[in-house]
Amino acid sequence: SNIVEAAINDGESIVSLQEFADRILQFKEQTLYIINVSQDIEFLEDVHKFKGVLHTAATCKTDYGVAWVNRLGCYLYDGKQVINLLEKGGRQMIKESDWLSFTTDNSIIGYIPKKRQLLVLKDCSGSSVGDIYLYDMVTGSWVQGNSALTDSQEHTNFVNDSNGDLVWSHTSDTGTMKMWSDTSTSTQNLLIQTKDIDLGTPG
Repeated sequence: SNIVEAAINDGESIVSLQEFADRILQFKEQTLYIINVSQDIEFLEDVHKFKGVLHTAATCKTDYGVAWVNRLGCYLYDGKQVINLLEKGGRQMIKESDWLSFTTDNSIIGYIPKKRQLLVLKDCSGSSVGDIYLYDMVTGSWVQGNSALTDSQEHTNFVNDSNGDLVWSHTSDTGTMKMWSDTSTSTQNLLIQTKDIDLGTPG
C-alpha cells in the first residue's frame, strides 16, 4: 500500500532489486540507489553513479552483503559502504583493460556459501565461451578459469540449493542442470606468473 520513489524520470530502468539489513539496493542500468528503510519514513541514503547493472542475474546476495558485477568492476555492499573487489590495499588486483575485455553485457554472478567465493561468468547468452573469474572473500584473491562452464551455451541465473551448493541450468532446449565443483583435475599445461623478483638487487 506504500510507494517509495527514489528517483524517477532519470532515463534509466530498474534492472534488479536487492535487500540487505535495513537497506534496499535499487540497481538501474547505470546507477545504484541505496534506500534506507530503517525508520518510519523511507529515504534515499546514497547514489552511486556507474555502479548499475545490465542484467538481472548480475547481482547476488551473500552472508557478507550484496555483490554485483558490471563492465567497470565487481562490487560488494556490506551494509555500510560499497567496496570495489578489484582493488586491495590501494592497488589493482585486475587491470581495467583485462576486466573490460573479459566482461560482457551478459556477465552474471553467483555465490558459493561453502567456500565463501563469488563466481563471475563471462557471458550467459551463449554467444561466448564459459570463462569465469572466481573471487575468494576470505583471502581477497582472484582466480581466472578458462572454459570452466559450458562454452557457447545459454546459462540461467545462479541459485543456491538447500545444501548451499551453487546450481544453474544451460542449453535452452534440454535444460541441463549443473552444480559447481572445484574438484582437482590433472593438467599438462600450467603457467604461473609472479611479480618481478630481484632478491633485493634490482640493478
